[in-house]
Amino acid sequence: MTKLRNATVSVFCTILLIACGCAAKAQLDYKNALPELLNRYAKSGSDVAGVRLALTISNFYLYNKSYNRYVDSALYYSRAAENVSKMIGYQKGREDAEVLRATALLFQKKYTAVREMAAGASGALYCRLYLLMGKHFLEKDGGVASDLNFADSCLTAAQSYASSHRMPVLFLNSKLYSYHLLVERGTDLRTADQLFTKLVSLCKAQRQPAIEARLWFTRASVVGPAEAETAECFLKGAMLAATAKDTSLAIWARKEIADVNLRRGKFDLAAAQLQQVLQQYTRAGYKNLQFTYNLLSAVLTHQARFEKAMQYGIAAVAHAESTGTDLSLNFMQYSLAQLCASMGQREESMAWYRKCLENSAHEPHYPYGIYRTVSRELIDSGKAALVLKKLEATMRVHPPDASNYLFVLMLKGDCYAALNRPELAERNYMEMIELTKPQGKEDFGSYWIYQSVAAFFVQQKEYKKADYYLSKVLSAPREMISTTALASAYQFKFKTDSAAGNYLEAIKHFQAAKGITDSVFNHLRLKQTEELQIQFKTAEKDKENLVLRNRNTLQRSDLEKELLQKKLIGTGLFASVMITGLMIYLYRAKQRSNNDLQNQQKEINDQNQQLNVLLGEKEWLIKEIHHRVKNNLQIISSLLNTQSAYLHTSEARTAIRDSQNRMQAISIVHHKLYQSNDLSTVNFQAYIEELVHSICDSFHSDKGIQFDFNLVEAHLNTTVTVPIGLMLNEAITNSIKYAFADTELPRIAIAMVETEDDQYELSIRDNGKGLPENFDVDGCSSLGINLMVGLSSQIQGRFSICSDQGTVIRIVFPKLMG
Repeated sequence: MTKLRNATVSVFCTILLIACGCAAKAQLDYKNALPELLNRYAKSGSDVAGVRLALTISNFYLYNKSYNRYVDSALYYSRAAENVSKMIGYQKGREDAEVLRATALLFQKKYTAVREMAAGASGALYCRLYLLMGKHFLEKDGGVASDLNFADSCLTAAQSYASSHRMPVLFLNSKLYSYHLLVERGTDLRTADQLFTKLVSLCKAQRQPAIEARLWFTRASVVGPAEAETAECFLKGAMLAATAKDTSLAIWARKEIADVNLRRGKFDLAAAQLQQVLQQYTRAGYKNLQFTYNLLSAVLTHQARFEKAMQYGIAAVAHAESTGTDLSLNFMQYSLAQLCASMGQREESMAWYRKCLENSAHEPHYPYGIYRTVSRELIDSGKAALVLKKLEATMRVHPPDASNYLFVLMLKGDCYAALNRPELAERNYMEMIELTKPQGKEDFGSYWIYQSVAAFFVQQKEYKKADYYLSKVLSAPREMISTTALASAYQFKFKTDSAAGNYLEAIKHFQAAKGITDSVFNHLRLKQTEELQIQFKTAEKDKENLVLRNRNTLQRSDLEKELLQKKLIGTGLFASVMITGLMIYLYRAKQRSNNDLQNQQKEINDQNQQLNVLLGEKEWLIKEIHHRVKNNLQIISSLLNTQSAYLHTSEARTAIRDSQNRMQAISIVHHKLYQSNDLSTVNFQAYIEELVHSICDSFHSDKGIQFDFNLVEAHLNTTVTVPIGLMLNEAITNSIKYAFADTELPRIAIAMVETEDDQYELSIRDNGKGLPENFDVDGCSSLGINLMVGLSSQIQGRFSICSDQGTVIRIVFPKLMG
């Protein structure tokens, strides 16, 4: 019965968590996968296609990644797009890059920088930046009055500019957000409806179905998440999006309609609609199907179709990992944990729970529902007091919002019940019920809470109180109660009826619970039996195919023997008629000569074949060595990373990180050699760009450093590439750590050119504060400087460092060394 109750919790929590996780990601890229985008970008050139790829990657990092942890990467690609757009004169690409850069700065809360960008802009970019700021402050958590007032001022500025400069599309967009602002401020519905009607008319008059579609979506958020009118708003928006030929928006709206029906308890309809959404996404070639898979898994869980739900849940996680979209990945892992629990797979369930909590550590909305489930293990092992202490500590780090506070109250109730303090447990459960009353109409979550409270009272043997909440559950509309939850409610009712002496009713409820339980698990066993039968039939067919293949082989062998015999007989007859004594001698001599030549040719061919095999094995072994060296370096780096968690001084952690970066510089060389067809040299330009990206990621820098590359096309061998990579690592690390304390627009330029005396000159220049006045490279005790000097000597090069509007490092080395 515990398994069945967990399935009910799964559906409620999954719906709640998905709503929290996806609401803020309205511009999610459903179409692309990050690995494919990066691969295409690496092969692209400095043209419009390359700019569009860089913009798409920047948008992906902003909206498909969890909670703005990859803003630096988004800034990197937006700057790349902006630089190429300036170079080729692509104005739209330049403006789109500016908007993405402003979005990244808003995520980093650098509001002053964005205001300065907007104030200095003109034309459509001016309106877009003010719209961006207005939208950001309008959608900020909390709905603070000051944020809404600032959003209003930004939207007003955009409307005024768009109106005076005749930009109807941008004007309509700003009015759309103004409608959203009225709703957010709690303006009376009549005023908001009047503006809505006016905007619909304007959209129709100006033939802007895409904007009208978004207006209906905003209207849906006013109505509520589980109302019939909400589905109608999404349906109108979907049709308008289709008219505007916005495939992504149209399919997304259809998915939202299914989500509304899921919340309303219309699970069969929701499942059918989600299947249609999957087909549409697949036909359109979209990669990010995990959100649809996860919703479909929630529907099937409610219907007690656990195997199918598990398949879709695993598919959701697999799609998220393969596309590089980790947004809501933790919620998908939570769903799988609940499904494993429902199917009795306790160890797998707890493993998924822990993965979910690990992925949720950096989220603004900490998943207390999952935290409660994981904490149940400690409570069941008699450590409820410890759970209470940990809960208080966690709440200080992650203050719960309104939706998560319900789980906090429930966990406290669970702890006090285990500590035999029923009065405190009941107080927390009752507070939880009180918090759900302002929502008005009872929904799926309300009945789940009633059932949880009833379970507590049954445990405390307060059967009358339990009976009150069980009556609410059993009188609920059938679509609001899952099959498994209904079985659990009947089981509790059996206990309350037995305690009250209503034995006939108790027997009826017991039989009802057992009937549902048997039906669900008989279905599971039947499914497993069918799968075994399919496997058995497949194995039998494989055996039959093997027998047929053997018979065919024997028949071919017999046929070849017969043909050979016929040829031998014919040759013998021909030879006996044609050959005389002299001719036999000449024929045999010639035959011997031919045989000798054929044997020699065969020996040559065999030797060539052996040489080719040995050469292939040698190349494979070299690649394998590079691969294993890279893996070993990664293992050492991971060990250092683990060790750093036990260090208590910043100097030690910095030393660990510097060592990791040095190993990463060497590891990238072996990675490039492993991927390349040329096992002796490395493409220097690709290596430097990947190394710079790796160093930036290791620092998680929020300085917004821009890297400029001017690198001659060169392929260097490993004896040069590894030392140069280490020197670049030291130079860039020093710049990031020490150069830009007071620099507004930090920049690092990396260049390598050929000199007239047949040498390479590599320079690393930053625009930071430069070297100290009395700096002496010979008397310097810095490990990084000494390492660069030593490595320069290793490649027979010359090392120099000076200040020139920042720090400039030059290494000149012979071209023959490369």
